[in-house]
Amino acid sequence: MKDNKRDYYDVLGVSKSASEKEIKSAYRKLAMQYHPDRNKAPDAEAKFKEVTEAYEVLSDPEKRKKYDQFGHSAFEQGGFNYSSAEDIFSSFFGSGNSFGGGFGSVFEDIFGFGGSSNKRSHKVKGDDLNSRITIDFMDAITGKTEKIQLSKSSKCSHCNGSGAETPSDIIKCPKCNGRGQIEQRMGFFSSVSTCNKCSGLGKTIKTPCHNCKGSGNETIKSIETITIPAGIKNGETLILRDYGLPSSNGGENGDLYITIAIRSHKHFERVNNDIILNMPISIKSIILEEVIKIPTPYGFKEIKLNRNMKLDGVITIDNYGFPIRNSSKKGNLIVSIKPYIPELSKRDDSKIKEIFENAKDNDYKKWLEQF
Repeated sequence: MKDNKRDYYDVLGVSKSASEKEIKSAYRKLAMQYHPDRNKAPDAEAKFKEVTEAYEVLSDPEKRKKYDQFGHSAFEQGGFNYSSAEDIFSSFFGSGNSFGGGFGSVFEDIFGFGGSSNKRSHKVKGDDLNSRITIDFMDAITGKTEKIQLSKSSKCSHCNGSGAETPSDIIKCPKCNGRGQIEQRMGFFSSVSTCNKCSGLGKTIKTPCHNCKGSGNETIKSIETITIPAGIKNGETLILRDYGLPSSNGGENGDLYITIAIRSHKHFERVNNDIILNMPISIKSIILEEVIKIPTPYGFKEIKLNRNMKLDGVITIDNYGFPIRNSSKKGNLIVSIKPYIPELSKRDDSKIKEIFENAKDNDYKKWLEQF
């Protein structure tokens, strides 16, 4: 059967001449990236196992030597003509260790915890939650405060997070005898699994707390005021620390991620930090160079028109766009001119024809002469 495993050096992203320190550093980075407690992607656990398996081999000089010579087949039964089953066991799992024990040594080496008791005491952060708030376009420009009702989990006031009615109700797990793990041996091989009765804690509760029903947490509802900063973008996320789900073993709560959605405006459109405004302007106003009022997010702005301006051009008003974060500046308001001809009476129409009969139209004549 063809071996579909990736090369261990490629898995860790190191060269075949990498030092022990480089291998350890690469594993630390990848293990933190793909650890299932931190990464909720569907393939995170598989990638975490892959990089851990690669480190388990390449961090051991003897295993690395065999891998460099024989590849993955060095650790497959039948890949070598070992003199005994003990050699196979020692080569793959490490002498005196189970498969789970081998991986435990990796954790101890890299993260500083490794036995079953230490693993049980490692506190895991609770899961994060997601929420969504929709605000008006103008609120995104000026910023605003928003009051929202939240539920926050905290340690139960009665049991202080233990989940037991009294301290004496916390007893040693009878199934794993307090170890948190169940070991099963089959000949030379052994496997270690988490105790399904105590979930690896090594303890069970005889009488659950009457207040939290054994969860160790109680939920308190409150009205909180969040600040939405001026210039926030559509889809941007605000984070409220400690407002996520509670930890399963006394660690910190997860966080609440609030995604900001911005309603579209009838006339204004955002492009980066600029605001685009399509504005109808009469030909009469341009010819007479009138002063017109332009609506902006900060009130009306008066602009004097110029008869030489391009009819398909724009008027740029500096510093009238979205606030630029961590800066005192703003983007620009860009007014796209949409010229139109005003309604004229028959008398006015005759006068205009008379005026334009004597007008010089040099641009058109020069263009036409090119043909």
